[in-house]
Amino acid sequence: MKNKVTKTILATAAGAAAFAGAHAAASADQVSVKDGDTLSQIAEDHNTTVDELVAKNQIENADLIFAGDLLTTDGSGVTVAPAAAPTATANQDQAAVAQAQAATAEQPQAQAQANTNPQNQASTTNVSYQAPAASGNGADASVQGIVDAMNAKRAALGLAPVQYDASLSARAQGRAEEANANGGLPSGHMAQVAGPEVVAIGFGAGSVVDAWYNETNMIAAPAHRNWLTNPSFTRVGFGVSGSTIVGLAG
Repeated sequence: MKNKVTKTILATAAGAAAFAGAHAAASADQVSVKDGDTLSQIAEDHNTTVDELVAKNQIENADLIFAGDLLTTDGSGVTVAPAAAPTATANQDQAAVAQAQAATAEQPQAQAQANTNPQNQASTTNVSYQAPAASGNGADASVQGIVDAMNAKRAALGLAPVQYDASLSARAQGRAEEANANGGLPSGHMAQVAGPEVVAIGFGAGSVVDAWYNETNMIAAPAHRNWLTNPSFTRVGFGVSGSTIVGLAG
């Protein structure tokens, strides 16, 4: 048996260099020469002899082998298992990271869409009434003040405001003058002959709406409050004569 240590000369070809440092065998009876290997070491590892390796592989110079060469052995050596493929867990972890990054990138856009979508925004209806800055409808200041006070009560209940109506005010003014002259209610008031009507005696324009709403010194309660808060009313007019105030609605 030839036991002298042979030295390996590194192959300079590009193909051989790609295999430098490789340990994986092509099959159970082949071995790939790596940098630093000797025939004597390979023979010992595979239970064979240098002479047998030389003969089987037709090696011309036992002292000259190249890294990357495949040498045939007698098959009794230990086969080095190839590197294990990446595990499913590693692939799943990478997929989870990618999904998390994608979800993080989508969050600002989804949030922006949610903020601009009217269906995603809570709506609160706040009913309020703001009196007009100036009366351009022909109502004097006292009558407009009564209209505004009435609308404030309606707004608090979520009702639509009523509008000043000059024709109703003209009729209410005539009814108020009649009542003041008679010292009582206008004729046919209890039968509502003039239409939906309220009357107050002894109250000023600034307090009459509260008196009607609270039924202060009124008869036939709660007729006056019901008149103020009737949801079907859209127009209103008031007449003032002395201490008598008459309201008509429609």
